[in-house]
Amino acid sequence: MPGFNIGSKRVADDAPVYFVAELSANHGQSLDKALQTVEAAAKAGADAIKLQTYTPDTLTLKSDAPPFVVKTKNVWAGRTLHDLYAEAMTPWEWHERLMKAAAELGLACFSTPFDATAVQFLADLNVPAWKVASFEVPDLALVEAMARHGKPMIISSGMASLAEVEAAVRVCHEVGNRDIAVLRCTSAYPADPRSMDLRSLEILRGLGVVIGLSDHTRDNVAAITAVSLGARFIEKHFIVDRSWGGPDAFFSLEPADFRRLVDEVRTCEAALGRPRFGPSAEEQPSLAFRRSLFVARDVAAGQVLTCDDVRSVRPSNGLSPQHLPAVLGRTASRALKAAEPLSWEMVGPNAQGERVSLRPATEADSAALLAWRNDPETRSQSRTTAPVELAAHQQWLARVLGDPKRRLNIAEHEGRAVGQVRLDLVRDGTAELSFALAPEARGKGLSSALLVAAEASARELGAVTIVAEVRKTNERSLRAFKRAGYYGFAERKRPEGEFLGCERRVARYGP
Repeated sequence: MPGFNIGSKRVADDAPVYFVAELSANHGQSLDKALQTVEAAAKAGADAIKLQTYTPDTLTLKSDAPPFVVKTKNVWAGRTLHDLYAEAMTPWEWHERLMKAAAELGLACFSTPFDATAVQFLADLNVPAWKVASFEVPDLALVEAMARHGKPMIISSGMASLAEVEAAVRVCHEVGNRDIAVLRCTSAYPADPRSMDLRSLEILRGLGVVIGLSDHTRDNVAAITAVSLGARFIEKHFIVDRSWGGPDAFFSLEPADFRRLVDEVRTCEAALGRPRFGPSAEEQPSLAFRRSLFVARDVAAGQVLTCDDVRSVRPSNGLSPQHLPAVLGRTASRALKAAEPLSWEMVGPNAQGERVSLRPATEADSAALLAWRNDPETRSQSRTTAPVELAAHQQWLARVLGDPKRRLNIAEHEGRAVGQVRLDLVRDGTAELSFALAPEARGKGLSSALLVAAEASARELGAVTIVAEVRKTNERSLRAFKRAGYYGFAERKRPEGEFLGCERRVARYGP
């Protein structure tokens, strides 16, 4: 895990976000104001104060030729670069005094040098870290001069391309310095939050560095978002009072703003927390209101448990709702009272036993299948009530038998064919079921047994759930489906009439 110390404080993924208050030009050429700023930054929650070390002559030429006049759309417009830098520079003779004041307040103090003389000056002061301004990232000789001193390198990406950032990081590595943070930065003053492109942080993390944000926006949204994406270093321009004026005052944070930023980021850190699943200590009382299985009405001992008898409701005293499919279709091991939480000791064996077996249908079953399909009671409960013609039946049978996503089975009881059940894989994991019982087999309680026996074919198709539709008025079939453990009955209006959709889970929930 990349990380390093600036003074006594850790900068890393497993450490609190490190806050830097950028003094920049917000001293108005007054040492007293600069010292006030250091003190205010400490009180506002900063971990460090950052300076800039240059002279106008090391940054630019003293000229009012067009290339040297600022053309940005802010308060700098129309000024020459030399005049702007002369107003903004921090006098070199202040540095040692500011560093001492920061140390007394528990702050680190480091700077951004802009040429080799500034690097040497700061090295003599034993600064605890170096900052590379985004405009200077391509100046690899300057980057190397800083990195060679072995102190942490804070690199603002700004307008630098990814290749230029990678080159700067590589130069640091070549001189043995791997204590690096790369900051996402939009070099606009102020920056629009919509231009921050903070997902770039995910790419910067791939460089094996600490990631952070040099933030020139006026609010805290970008910083908090960056922290949620893994940023552990936040830098903001800081001023005691914007009424002091100066080149950077208009986009700098005052102490109350900075404190709010620190507090909101700390809340963000706390909210991010650690990977955790299951209830927190705060959530423990709410566990009582989770759903569980309860007896919904009085049930006699030995009675088959259906979705009318057992329901998933709040509170959580009973079995987990994931066990509902395993409970339905089995018998009550004793008399159950309504509103009792269900437990396994209340659930007996499956009620259907081995009363019906299934075998694959063949063309030899064609006549029996046609007779069952055309039985008047069967037709009255089907979606299509018109009789099935022989030719259409034969074509249908050929399609079904030749389709690997369909299973047509003959149900047998005591050695006699008593009906058919068909399963169609309508989508991955879900098979649709339809069945028909021979007229002479009705009234013997075989329908539920047939439905239970069909589960094996559903598994062969790769289905984990069986779905079916029953005409709303077909009370006999509805009872059969419920006794076979089907649940979730919901109305569905079809052109052919009103139906109830239901389902049955045939694979266990969970691992």
